[in-house]
Amino acid sequence: MNASPFKDPVIVHGSDCSYYTGKIEAYLRAKGIDYRLEMFTPLSMRRCVKNTGVRQIPQVECPDGTWLLDTTPTIAYLESVCPGPKLSPADPVVRFVSLLLEDYADEWLWRPAMHYRWSYRSTAKLMSAWLAEHLSTIPAPAALKRAYWLYRQPTWFVRRDGVTASTRAATEASYLESLQALEAIFEIRPFILGEIPTEADFGFFASMFRHFFSDPAPARIMRSTAPGVNEWVARMWNLRPELLTDQAPPTTLPERIEPLLEAVAHIYLPYLAANADAHNRGSKEVTYTVQNVQWREPVKPYRVRCLAELHGEFAKLDEARRAAVADALADPRAVQILEREPHASTPPPAPTLPLRAGSRNGRPLDSWWRTI
Repeated sequence: MNASPFKDPVIVHGSDCSYYTGKIEAYLRAKGIDYRLEMFTPLSMRRCVKNTGVRQIPQVECPDGTWLLDTTPTIAYLESVCPGPKLSPADPVVRFVSLLLEDYADEWLWRPAMHYRWSYRSTAKLMSAWLAEHLSTIPAPAALKRAYWLYRQPTWFVRRDGVTASTRAATEASYLESLQALEAIFEIRPFILGEIPTEADFGFFASMFRHFFSDPAPARIMRSTAPGVNEWVARMWNLRPELLTDQAPPTTLPERIEPLLEAVAHIYLPYLAANADAHNRGSKEVTYTVQNVQWREPVKPYRVRCLAELHGEFAKLDEARRAAVADALADPRAVQILEREPHASTPPPAPTLPLRAGSRNGRPLDSWWRTI
C-alpha cells in the first residue's frame, strides 16, 4: 500500500545503525510511504549539505527534487500532506504532550544511547567496524577507519557530552527508568498514548530501536527487564497503514504516563532552560544540576530552538488547555519554563519544508546547528 504523495520512492540518506534514521524509517513504514535507504558516505554528505546547509543524518530527498530535514518537522510536514492513518493527535492537549515526550526522547535519551554504544568496549568495537563501512570511498586501511570512529564518537558524544565518572550512573538511570515507565504502559495498551502510535512513540523508538534494542549491553537489559518494550520495538518496526486504519489517535491523556512526564518536568525542561540561558549569555558550555548530580557539556543551539518550539506550541493552547498540561506535568517550574518568551539570540526556527534543492545559503551547520 503506497500512501505517498510522490509517485516514486523517497531517498533516506542515513545509516542502518543510526538513531534518527530508524525513527524516520518507522514513520515512513507506518504511513506506507515507499523509500530507499542510502548509506551515507563523505561524498553523499557533501551533497546533502549543499542542498540543506546542515551536516546531519537522516535527510530525505524527494522525487520532485525537494528535501526534508530534521525528523520532527519532517513528520509534521508529511502528516499534513500524506493520506493514510493520521498519527498526530487532533486534541490539542494530547498533541502537545505527544510533542513534549517526543522532544524528551529525541534529545535527552541521546546521551545514554551514545554512552551504552561507546563506553562499553565490546559494543564500541562492533559499531566502529560497522561505521567504517560508510568510509568505503576513502582509500585507507580498515583498521584506521575503525580507529577514526573509536576516537570520534566517544570523544564528541560521550566525554564531551557530559558523561563522566560522576554522571555515569545518572546517564544509565535515564535508560533504566524509561524502560520501567514504558513497560508499565505496554502492560495495558500497545502504544504510549493509546491504540495508535503518535509522535511520542517515534521519539522513543529512535533510541530504543537502533541503540538500546540492538547494542549488546543495553539489549540484554531490555530483554531481561522489559520484554514488553522489546515487543513494542518490533511492533513499531512492523507498522503498516493497513494495521492502523481502524484506530484513531487518542483524545484524552491516558494513565501511567506520569513517570515519563516527571522526567520531562524535573530533568529535561530544567536542562533546556539552563542550555538556553547559557546560549543567551554567549557561553560555549552549560553547567546545571539535575538527577542530584552536576553536569557540564557544550551549549547546543539546536536545543535552544527545541525549547522555543515547545514554547510556541504551548502558547497556542487556550487557558484551559494550558492548565490541563500544567496538571499533567505537576510541576510549576516546568510550566514557567514553557511559558518563557524566547530570547532574541534564539536560533532561527526550522526551515519551512520542503526545501528547494540548493536553496540553503551561508556557512553549513553541524548536527547541533553550530556553524562549521
